[in-house]
Amino acid sequence: MIVLTKIDLKKFNEVENASKTAVESLAKEANAYLIQMSNISGDGITDVKSKACDILLDYRLTQKSKDPKKEQGILNRLHITEPKKRDNIDRPEIIPESVIRGDKKTGKTIKELQEEFGGAGVFYIPVEEHYMLECDDWRYDNFPEIHNGSNVLDFYDADIERKLKALEDEEDQLLKMEAAENKLMEDSDNSDEITFADLKKSLKEVRSKKAIKKMEHRLKSKQSVRPKTAKLSEIVDKMEAKGL
Repeated sequence: MIVLTKIDLKKFNEVENASKTAVESLAKEANAYLIQMSNISGDGITDVKSKACDILLDYRLTQKSKDPKKEQGILNRLHITEPKKRDNIDRPEIIPESVIRGDKKTGKTIKELQEEFGGAGVFYIPVEEHYMLECDDWRYDNFPEIHNGSNVLDFYDADIERKLKALEDEEDQLLKMEAAENKLMEDSDNSDEITFADLKKSLKEVRSKKAIKKMEHRLKSKQSVRPKTAKLSEIVDKMEAKGL
């Protein structure tokens, strides 16, 4: 590479023909590039750096390709896999019917809509257009993503309707069994003339009293403290035992 400097004083095109011809012949013989630059104006400095880096990179790559050890090292890093056929099932390509028919979407394209409604960075691309739904009326429905601080998709169950139906059937059966038991107890003979309603009321009172007793016991166990005061006679006896 031959660099012609000080073009701020005189450009290469303004040089005498004899000198110009001599420089061009020298560059042709040396198979070199002729680049003009100026340190004062800064013209051509970037071109000189870029061309020098390209020449150096080409030289290094050429030297590496000539070295058999480096070539073998690069080949050792490469691995070509050839998958084996696992079965005899024919798996042809799947091409949608719309592609075979050559159907084209009518109306404005996304690019045209973007330019019409504010351009890039302003226009919102409707991703709902690409949803594959059973009903098109659901396309723009809003659905919650976060509810009560939890991700809704973490609790999504595809069989939720079936499980809910089974749970409701079980609840109905339990209610029917409870009603049958209540009816059986009401119809049973009672020599003491105690009704089933009286039994339920008494049981509720006993349970409430039991809960109150438990609560009182817990409060008493937490509030109980040891007395920190001592009697005068006990202090005198301890002092006399120590000879004081």
